[in-house]
Amino acid sequence: MTKGQCLLLPNLGAEEGRDWRAYTRQPSTRVAARLWSHLFSRHARLLTPAIDGRDADRPTVECRAEDLWPGPLGEAPNGPAYPWIESPGSIVPWFMSPTIVGSVETGDDLRFVGPDPEIVAHVHDKAFAVEASRALDLVPKELSSLIEVLDASDLAEPDRVVAKLSTLLDRWPAWTKRRFTLKPRSGVSGRGRVAGMGQVDTEALRGALPRLASRGGAIFEPWLDRRTDLSVCLHLPGHDAPGSLPTLLGSLEMLATPSGVYRGHCGEIDNRGRVFSGHREDENLRSDAACLAAEAQRAGFFGACGVDAFTFVTHTDSTEGTDREIMRPAVEFNARATMGLVALGLMRRVLPGRKRELELAPGDRRGFLLGLLEEDAEQIAQEIGEQANVLIPPLLLTSPVHETGAPQPYLFFAPDLPPLRAAYRERVGC
Repeated sequence: MTKGQCLLLPNLGAEEGRDWRAYTRQPSTRVAARLWSHLFSRHARLLTPAIDGRDADRPTVECRAEDLWPGPLGEAPNGPAYPWIESPGSIVPWFMSPTIVGSVETGDDLRFVGPDPEIVAHVHDKAFAVEASRALDLVPKELSSLIEVLDASDLAEPDRVVAKLSTLLDRWPAWTKRRFTLKPRSGVSGRGRVAGMGQVDTEALRGALPRLASRGGAIFEPWLDRRTDLSVCLHLPGHDAPGSLPTLLGSLEMLATPSGVYRGHCGEIDNRGRVFSGHREDENLRSDAACLAAEAQRAGFFGACGVDAFTFVTHTDSTEGTDREIMRPAVEFNARATMGLVALGLMRRVLPGRKRELELAPGDRRGFLLGLLEEDAEQIAQEIGEQANVLIPPLLLTSPVHETGAPQPYLFFAPDLPPLRAAYRERVGC
């Protein structure tokens, strides 16, 4: 590696332990890592473990960012998508975990850039978002008394915690149908959670308690009928900019399967490159996310981060038309880079050269969607483009080192977001 270059460590999924496990096992994670590299300068290096899993705790394969750059986007850029994302001689991990710091030999010419891992662990804990949201009055009144934070010590006493949760469940309102989820306080995409309905004392829940305790505890809450998954991306200034406020980078709708598997992001972009989710509650979504991010900043966190949100529906058994869609604006605080940040960074890469084709004048917005397509990807992308009346042909963002059988990332632009979103849902199912 040349002196002064930036080194990227894509330890996606590191919240679940063993920093490189997701990379070595999941082709979709490797695709995401390559997309992340597009936010950095052409001279940055992506350092990754061998795919066969040998010595998986240490990265062994180095790729230049310019060698991963997708051809449809033209020449690889000299500079990063954001000025704060890269500095000479820096090591930038996806997630600043305690173990990632020891995964490479830094020497005199390299230094890790990011917040203290202990601070990251504190604010990334799902309990932080729950407790901060309560303090900021961001939890919907329908849920405020239904969410229970459990420590590892609580889970160490199965009979006591089962009795406690059973009592809580019996008090839930009818609209919940007494459906619940018990999810780990540290993790991604809902993996490791236990769901149930009407009865807490089950073999599956009791069997999960030791595993959840090893992950730092759990959150007990209603299993909700989610309507829309949303996210807000921000950047929090570091110690060299005291008193600076969080910078809101954009808001998006996140596309995921019912089990939580990531399938893309969509939103609206204007001629200045600003990105909005397109949801009617977008302004509240953005302001609430900024409030939660400011709490994390006060706790000592800095850098790229994201706030997850969603809307849910409360069903009643009475008169027709009484169902309501409610926003839960600050579900989790992601103390790391996110795929939302990747989507926003790609917009910054693409817009300057495509603004004329997109016919973006001041005051206009265009719908866009970054989607991961698997089987028959080319055919599905063409069908989505035709149905949504896209403004330019779908852009295939695979890297030259793309693996056969891995998801293929496509970027779509349409006159309006709703038809594009509907076409993707019809073809992909989420």
